[in-house]
Amino acid sequence: MSYLSNFERTFSEHTLKIVQGYSGPFEATLLVNCLLGLLVVPKETVLEAIPEVPFSELANWGLSDTSIKCPGRSTKTNPNPSTLRGLVANLRHSVAHFRVKPVPASGDVHSFEYTNDVGFHAIVPLSEMRCFVEKLSSHLSLQ
Repeated sequence: MSYLSNFERTFSEHTLKIVQGYSGPFEATLLVNCLLGLLVVPKETVLEAIPEVPFSELANWGLSDTSIKCPGRSTKTNPNPSTLRGLVANLRHSVAHFRVKPVPASGDVHSFEYTNDVGFHAIVPLSEMRCFVEKLSSHLSLQ
């Protein structure tokens, strides 16, 4: 495997290919792993590349606004949590600190619950997470 000079872009492209090409029994694990890689590995460039669009436009990124139970409160590092950029920051914090739980807790998983220490709470179905990971991968590979 080789990487281009822009590691973040190549990493995002490879992640998109992995998600699009996978059709096995471990989709839930794959999606969390890909989300972890997309949000944590290229941390410094990810947030800059995400537009600050309101939650009303989440459908364009594969997520329904009903999946976000609470956007969390504003912080110095995340002043606008009710935007896509704020959501990505909160998801990054949740995934990086492994504040992720499968829904249901045992058996066939259909969603994941994400929380963090600033009140962020989301329950995202696997189908939405797959769309989001694909859109995020695609978006980041163009940066």
